[in-house]
Amino acid sequence: MTERTNQLKTGMSSATKELFSTKNLVMIAFLSALAYVLMLIHLPFKFIGFLELEFSDVPAVVGGIFYGPAVGVVIELIKNLIKAVTATTTGCVGEFANFVIGSAFVIPACMLFRKLKGKKRAFVSFGAATVSMVLVGALVNYFIMIPLYATMFGGMGTVVAVSSKMVPAIKDLATVVLFGITPFNFVKGIVLGVVSYYIHKPLRNRI
Repeated sequence: MTERTNQLKTGMSSATKELFSTKNLVMIAFLSALAYVLMLIHLPFKFIGFLELEFSDVPAVVGGIFYGPAVGVVIELIKNLIKAVTATTTGCVGEFANFVIGSAFVIPACMLFRKLKGKKRAFVSFGAATVSMVLVGALVNYFIMIPLYATMFGGMGTVVAVSSKMVPAIKDLATVVLFGITPFNFVKGIVLGVVSYYIHKPLRNRI
């Protein structure tokens, strides 16, 4: 038992040293910086007032595929910390939401993609990640994020009014989540999966 334990410790130590090699740390820093820059790029449209599709989770997914899901979460954390310090427009509420919901996608996507084999691994990995992001996004937004937004930006009535301009079926907090947040995260998960997959493919032998 002791010999087996020592072997496990040695293996973990070697894996840690390899992960935090100079080359890998430089690449992780690069992916974090790229994620931050992508977070600052705004498309010319928003969904229900405060949701917008952006691609800052892609470097985290790519990093997690190559180095492990923990690295993907670190990239998510770094980009959001930098954004919160330098360019937040939501009192850090948006950055916290981005970190939690982005990590909910990154962790299952990278764990499954690294573990599974075969032609269906991308579909299964990113499909499970999308479901995870939708569920976590619904819970976090219902109980934490939207109430915080409401407190900071004019009350729940304002949030509902702004959201209902795009989706008339929205009447209250529950319908903001059901008809606004949930379909947005579903579409975002599909887009992230497709983009991440086709970006990681040419990098397989270069990172």
